[in-house]
Amino acid sequence: MKRLSMPIVSVLVALAAGCGVGPHVDDYNESLVAAALAGCACGNIGYSSEEECREEAPPSAGEQACVEALFKNAEGDYEAQLDCRTAVQNRLASCLNSKACTDLARLGCAGEALEDEADCPDLPNDINNELRQCLD
Repeated sequence: MKRLSMPIVSVLVALAAGCGVGPHVDDYNESLVAAALAGCACGNIGYSSEEECREEAPPSAGEQACVEALFKNAEGDYEAQLDCRTAVQNRLASCLNSKACTDLARLGCAGEALEDEADCPDLPNDINNELRQCLD
């Protein structure tokens, strides 16, 4: 019995420390980068070139680290919220990548993403505000 209890305790301690949310945060950060880069190919407003957009539009390493720290240190389980938002960003990237730059339907991609994100489970206000600060 003693042998079985130690691994179980280790797993519980790891989950309590926020280690279980790691892959979900990584996937979320990757989806944010993919969605940002998908918008660059057609000349993203506010950037003088595609290269500038690719350098500045995606969340920086510091911003991604902020997001990771936020969810690692947050009390609560936000995997469902992260997974939903990851799926939304991945669909946005896919939508943008599937359309030509001259295709006006690209405009609908962002609108659909906003609607889809509104259907995601809510984050608590404090977590949502901190997330916005991380990504500003």
